[in-house]
Amino acid sequence: MRILIADDNPDDRILAVRELKKEFADLEVVEILSKEDLEKALENFNFDAVITDYRLRWGTGFDVLKAVKQVSPFTPVIMLTLTGDEEIAVEAMKEGFDDYVLKSPKHIRRLPLAVKNAIEKKKREKEIEEAYRKLEESERRYRDLWENANDFLYVHDLEGRFTAVNRAAIEGFGYSLEDLGKLTIWDVLVGDSAELVKERMKRTLQSEPNEEPFEVLCKTKDGRLLWLEVKTRPIYENGKLVGVQGIARDVTKRKEYEEEIKRLNRLLRIVNDINDLLVRERDADDLVEAIVEKLSEFYPSVFVGVAKDGEMVFYPKGAEGSECVKEAITSKRTVRLEPDRHIKGCKHISVHGSFYALTIPMVYDEKVKGVIIIHSDRPFSEDEVEILTTLSADVAFAVNAIQLEEEKFLAYEQIERNIEQFAILVDHIRNPLAALQLITEMEVEDEKVREKIIEQVKRIEKLIRDLDRGWIESEVIREFLRKTWER
Repeated sequence: MRILIADDNPDDRILAVRELKKEFADLEVVEILSKEDLEKALENFNFDAVITDYRLRWGTGFDVLKAVKQVSPFTPVIMLTLTGDEEIAVEAMKEGFDDYVLKSPKHIRRLPLAVKNAIEKKKREKEIEEAYRKLEESERRYRDLWENANDFLYVHDLEGRFTAVNRAAIEGFGYSLEDLGKLTIWDVLVGDSAELVKERMKRTLQSEPNEEPFEVLCKTKDGRLLWLEVKTRPIYENGKLVGVQGIARDVTKRKEYEEEIKRLNRLLRIVNDINDLLVRERDADDLVEAIVEKLSEFYPSVFVGVAKDGEMVFYPKGAEGSECVKEAITSKRTVRLEPDRHIKGCKHISVHGSFYALTIPMVYDEKVKGVIIIHSDRPFSEDEVEILTTLSADVAFAVNAIQLEEEKFLAYEQIERNIEQFAILVDHIRNPLAALQLITEMEVEDEKVREKIIEQVKRIEKLIRDLDRGWIESEVIREFLRKTWER
């Protein structure tokens, strides 16, 4: 126990120390006899209590009190005073002294107890002060967390009225704090989400657990839709359920991404079906019609054009002469139309009631084989455009292959006709040739002339026989081609 004593009277100091040692066996006392002594003691202040006389040669007990409280507010200060100074002692208690003890043999015995009680009192005050400080710090942190959280934090009563919301919720919903205070959760929930929340509140009222977060669709002040992932817990006061506290995270972007993934997967399944058609279909018109039918399952309006004899033939009709098509064919690049980007002479968007359109050239070997025109009521994502661009290249390859096959078939048919005509011609040659040989042998008397004519006839007969053998050998190949191109 370390105690600081300020008293000019040595007898009073001795009396006080004697009484203190009766209570505190391990006692260290530092005596203050001047203002300089006090200042030195305050430099490295480490005392459990301070005892001071009211009247000092170099000051007053109030000076000591003030100086000690500045360096150690929770160190108790007790005043020693003479009998008759009770009014001063009462004033001293008002000013901050923890107790006072009269300097009489009868009352000085109370000094150790006064010190002990004052120390205990200050200890409790310090503990309470520290508890309040921690509480205030905790409240400050909670306020910071509440106001600066990125998630929506809110509280509503059992009727759904908002009783508290944080900054993120105010900004997210677009309402002022005053406006939100007039709303209920039913005013911001959309469709089935309201029924979902009612069911969960019912479970809360029945004390059933609602551990898992759930997703709800809400609307903002300006009509935007927000997907929120919500987790709630009940609020009890005196054991009675009075409201619900919730934390909600804006997952709109995630939901949009998930929906876009589902949408792209559906488009990929359609593209996969079209790829099967590209492998099987051998008629360009049937292929184009099937492509339009498939893509129309996904988009509100689809046109496919195929280049034939220098013209673009569309299925269905309606896209002829469009400036969008001309630009796509000329640039060999996709033309993308949006509400803020149009092309003069491109009437598809207004005609077909869509706000977005793609005109994709079908390019193979640097040649435009056709175009695919697609209209949509929503923006095309980059992934979507890439899928459709890849599809257009595959369709261009298939159309080119079909056209090549058709050209080969037409060439084959022409060859067949040529061979048939040649066979007739050979038959027409053989009879006159036999007659020429017979007449030559019978009518030509000049032996040398006769031999030369017959020699030439035989050469012609040999050529005809060689052609016959070639005809027989080619018949196997032509039979294979007939089966391949059989319609």
